[in-house]
Amino acid sequence: MIGHGKMATEGYVLALLSVLYMLYSAYNLTISGKAPSVIYTHGLFGATSLAFGFIFIINRWSWKTRRNMRILLALWVLTFSGGISFYFAFTGKFP
Repeated sequence: MIGHGKMATEGYVLALLSVLYMLYSAYNLTISGKAPSVIYTHGLFGATSLAFGFIFIINRWSWKTRRNMRILLALWVLTFSGGISFYFAFTGKFP
């Protein structure tokens, strides 16, 4: 379990670092007036994912269960896939 905790912490730190770039891009879209309103929903999901991830990383509360971690995983996947979709839609690059 120690390896799992370290990997989760490293993943969280990488997510925080990537948020800096994403915030810069979202800011540029907002200033240019090209940001669709759905990007704010994406940001809300992302902020919620990061907040709950932070809670899981720093504490040992009793509600830190598999069920709650699976809910967080689903929220993260929703946020991540939404971000990938926005990227492809805005850049016109599709795999």
